Amino acid sequence: MRRIVIFTLAGFLMAATAVMNIFDELETTQDKAKETLVSAFGSGNFSASYDLVKKARSLPVELRVEGARQLIRFAKDYTRTEEFKDQYKRWRQEMLGGGRRPKKFGIPNPMKVLDNAIDKQLNKSDTEKKVPADPNEMLKMRLQEFLDVSATVDFGAQVSGGRFVKSEYESKSPQWKMCYRAGKDVIQVAREEAQVWLKELE
Repeated sequence: MRRIVIFTLAGFLMAATAVMNIFDELETTQDKAKETLVSAFGSGNFSASYDLVKKARSLPVELRVEGARQLIRFAKDYTRTEEFKDQYKRWRQEMLGGGRRPKKFGIPNPMKVLDNAIDKQLNKSDTEKKVPADPNEMLKMRLQEFLDVSATVDFGAQVSGGRFVKSEYESKSPQWKMCYRAGKDVIQVAREEAQVWLKELE
């Protein structure tokens, strides 16, 4: 009986170690993850490199599920830091055209200058809505977008020759397809964590 208990405890410890080392499993680092989090959340584009996706999909389902939970909690902890807030502010300024531009010489066309100013103001207004100044508002937006999209994914969809059997699925967004490829188990735990996170931000 004692040996059974010892082996069971060892199994739990091994599982915990595997979860805690998800960055090692993916052969990446927390610093690299931090570098991508700002632009990923800011733009809503959570695409990863082919090699990273391949490594993730090669992991056992149990480890992928627990790994997803850990990665989301890591992201939540990092987005609470001043470092993230500062990086997001810089990224947003660049998105809104806050960087310096080289000077141009010559006499400008007044009408063209006016048209460009109007276009710039309209584009800036649209961008400001998509990337709000408050990082928490941006995070709430992205989490809700994920919950909305992931709720519509048909994980039972059939694929043939690298394409969906149902042609309408081919026109789905990259986010929808990303959720489908991640699998029902992974997305289910991701949704659970996202819902908790969203409530904490409200």
